[in-house]
Amino acid sequence: MRHTISAFLASCAVLGLAAFITLAPLWRGFDAWRQIWPLVVIFVVAVTLFSLRNRHRWVPMALAVGCALVLLPAGPEVLRRLNQSAPGAIGDDATELTIVTHNLWGLSTNPVEAPAVLSGLAPDIIALQEATRQAKPVVDQLEAAYPHIARCRSVRILSRLPMLDSGCVRHPPEISFENAVPCDWELPPAVWARIELPDGRPAMVVSVHLTWPFPSAAQDCQRRNLARALAHEPQDTLIVMGDFNAAAPSRALTRIERDLDLERRSIALPSWPSEGLFTRDGGIAPPLPPMLVGIDHIFAGEAWQTVAIHAGPDTGSDHRPLVARMRLRGSDDQS
Repeated sequence: MRHTISAFLASCAVLGLAAFITLAPLWRGFDAWRQIWPLVVIFVVAVTLFSLRNRHRWVPMALAVGCALVLLPAGPEVLRRLNQSAPGAIGDDATELTIVTHNLWGLSTNPVEAPAVLSGLAPDIIALQEATRQAKPVVDQLEAAYPHIARCRSVRILSRLPMLDSGCVRHPPEISFENAVPCDWELPPAVWARIELPDGRPAMVVSVHLTWPFPSAAQDCQRRNLARALAHEPQDTLIVMGDFNAAAPSRALTRIERDLDLERRSIALPSWPSEGLFTRDGGIAPPLPPMLVGIDHIFAGEAWQTVAIHAGPDTGSDHRPLVARMRLRGSDDQS
């Protein structure tokens, strides 16, 4: 009897989590479960192994159904990663840049390695988030190494290339707030910089940090207003990167990609949690890279090709940096 009750409760837990993930389009609370689906899979596997000794035939069947429902939404993301094509040949006048986006984690107590690690990646442009509190010494060292800096609230853009202009991302001037509701005012910490590329062309780069997706609806408001604020910028050369607190296969991330109208280049690329989450208070780092979900992303316009993209090394933050080699088509290719 005891085994029957245990098996029933385990099956209910697995099928309940599977139902949350399946019903993600209906409510953001369910959608949050999609963002942590690797943790759900680990739980399902643990429950399955625990229940193997159970003699009830319906137990493995129920667990198999639950596992399939958990894994099913992640299928398109994996296929999209597998189907990513290599960049094609383009003209000799193409411009290549190395860009990095990294959440420094303002609560980190061991950020001393971050400047050396990030500098070792030799980025032309760095987008930083949570560049505050305990991370401030890291920010000061990085800013001293870069000649061009854009600041806004807790986000930064550092560039070796000249900045033509920069500032905080703000609501478009034509927007009227006479009948606004609180959601209309929501904007995430975001800074933009118009970079002069080596060939003389300008390109806008944005560093952004969206809030958590749950329990409030603030992320939805920030997403819509961020997209509205950037809608008038040239989309083909625009790059938006940062911590979006949204992971595939969530509907939240799909809506961000849709509203920005840019292609997400960080496909199936986990960046959180990194070792710093476990070593912050003198803890022991996990024996294997612990990243499970990808909440840091790089979005880029169609003029940019992704030569390579990967998660960088541990810096002491709870995020790994994303490192991308991007290639902008030359003028001959665009004609």
